[in-house]
Amino acid sequence: MNLTKSSTLYENIRKFVPGGVHSNSRFRQPHPIYFKEANGAYIKDVDDNSYLDIIMGNGAVILGHNNEEFNERMQERLKNGIITGLETELSIETAKKFLSFVTTADQVKFTNTGTEAVMHAMLIARTYTGKQDIAVVEGAYNGWHDAVNVSTWPNLDLAGDASEPNSLPGSLGLKEDVVKSTVVIPFNDLDATERIFAAHHERLAALIIEPTMIDVGYIPGSKEYLQGLKDLCSKYEIILVFDELLTGFRESKGGLQVRHGVAPDLSTFGKAISNGYPMAAVAGKAEIMGKSAPGPGSCSFVGTYNGHQVSLAASLSFMELYEELNVLEVLDRRTDMLIKKFNDSAKEKNISVMMRGKGGHFHWYFSDKAPNNYRDAAQSNKEAYQKFTHALSEQGVYCSGNYLLHHAISYAHKDAELEKLLKSMDEALRTLV
Repeated sequence: MNLTKSSTLYENIRKFVPGGVHSNSRFRQPHPIYFKEANGAYIKDVDDNSYLDIIMGNGAVILGHNNEEFNERMQERLKNGIITGLETELSIETAKKFLSFVTTADQVKFTNTGTEAVMHAMLIARTYTGKQDIAVVEGAYNGWHDAVNVSTWPNLDLAGDASEPNSLPGSLGLKEDVVKSTVVIPFNDLDATERIFAAHHERLAALIIEPTMIDVGYIPGSKEYLQGLKDLCSKYEIILVFDELLTGFRESKGGLQVRHGVAPDLSTFGKAISNGYPMAAVAGKAEIMGKSAPGPGSCSFVGTYNGHQVSLAASLSFMELYEELNVLEVLDRRTDMLIKKFNDSAKEKNISVMMRGKGGHFHWYFSDKAPNNYRDAAQSNKEAYQKFTHALSEQGVYCSGNYLLHHAISYAHKDAELEKLLKSMDEALRTLV
């Protein structure tokens, strides 16, 4: 595959942009790929190589790239000339539509990114409880700020006992005292969580958790597990926050909380909420959300770009089409088909690998058993995964070489694209036989 222009662009841009990328997760060896066009399920790079995209903006682009009907509806809503810094009827319409989906929440406030939404949720939780510290799940990614970027894809040699994980910085540059103050729990282990909460609950304002861990592939929490966490948080007066930035609108119309009927105190949404435009949401119980209202006794919730009109137009247009096109039903059906056919093919070839997912999200684990938590996932065969995804890339499938990440299809991945993906995955599996 010819990547001459990408190589040249990298040599130029790295003088002005560290590493040549604005998000480090986009860096690839020996250099990033630079793109110029996206339509439907496909993207084209500056060297005119075409790829079947199965990353789709980390799952954000749920309708597909450059969807014509989406674009038309969105542009129609922007004719009034208002861009940012003002409240409009569009913000009311979008909030009402959002809450008609996320029926477990009473109120919502919009912001711009997942990290911002999580920061706002933590501030609300601290204000409501009067407590300061946060609990996170080992291996999960809930944003890049100090209090939650803890034990994010940690080195298992340093992680400590599985039932009481160490608090490790997820990046250089984090404040050491903040990292140490964050409590880490194992996923899918209620007994260990109760022991940890019993020891630390007096200082814990919130627990933030992906109800399905997707930033390490696809590891679901059961309804019973999530209900158990809710009960523990109620017992110890800890705000339960569901990070539904990835599960929202893909696990169900209103997120995993609606599908399982387990209502958290607060939740964060993003990614697919606006089909790839920068927008996120904090939603939850009115009593708790009220702590973000203007006035005495409240915390700050400000931002010039909060409720940005372009993103609101994108979100409302997306939610309308999501319902009209039965997007979730289509994605569930296509994902189930891909998983069954891939797993059957792997079994025939006697390769220890499984594909897991739902609602368009999926990932491959090169292991004999389905992972139950981060440590299980980290034990899967990294070398086999990388050989497999390298073979996929050689066949024009744009995927991640990181064995602890995730993939996604969109509504634009129709029969022809699914057949291409199935054929490419089968060929990639043959390289491992």
